[in-house]
Amino acid sequence: MSVTQTMKELLPELTRSERKAAEYMISHPVDVVRYSSSDAIAGLSGCSRSAVVRLAKRLGFSGFHEFKIQLAKELNEYVSDSSTFISDYYMKALEELKNVEKSASIYAASDLLKKAEHIYCYGHAHSRYSAKQAAFRLVRNGFRAELLDYATGLKEYTGIISERDAILVFSISGGAQNGSPVQELQYFDRPDGPKIVLFTMTSHSPAEKYADVTVLLPCVSRMAPDVFIDDAPVFYMAIELLLEAMAGR
Repeated sequence: MSVTQTMKELLPELTRSERKAAEYMISHPVDVVRYSSSDAIAGLSGCSRSAVVRLAKRLGFSGFHEFKIQLAKELNEYVSDSSTFISDYYMKALEELKNVEKSASIYAASDLLKKAEHIYCYGHAHSRYSAKQAAFRLVRNGFRAELLDYATGLKEYTGIISERDAILVFSISGGAQNGSPVQELQYFDRPDGPKIVLFTMTSHSPAEKYADVTVLLPCVSRMAPDVFIDDAPVFYMAIELLLEAMAGR
């Protein structure tokens, strides 16, 4: 029996907090594998870290790490046996991106970034690669842009990035995990600090309250919750939509 199926059968026996963790992980198994800690899953599911660890132990694992390894193994086996084409999920995401292309948010983001003297691109962990791509593409299109060092932390840049600049942030969860570095956006002066544009795949995310413009994108991994696929291609396509808007085409 799979880990997910075991959790479903165990639901009636769980405490309220453990059930919240289980229901989230049943619905979003890819998030469990993507985010590296029990703290992150606790933040996303709205329960405590101890509830996540207790649940893993109730499932027969020594801790969350061992549980996550087994879940990743099962997801990879599912991909190997699945008759659904991975490209189908990406095609669905591309269809949804057509709405983003016509949205007010992408043009509002474009207007803010075009006015900025310098654009700083930021992404934590895996999202850093999307931020790096954005900085590269912006420079190639004639804008002053660079990638922020995520290891340094956003807070350290508060005295460097001015009100004439802009920060372009990529975050799938929008800072929903406990202790997410994206939440350090709060340290920039509002509304007199740099303009902040957030590209995220989570509606009503915590980081939205710090952003001047939020662009909500489809999350392909949540469209296929049982398949371990990457959301980065959606970010990459969104970057091209942004550049198209900035070029005024």
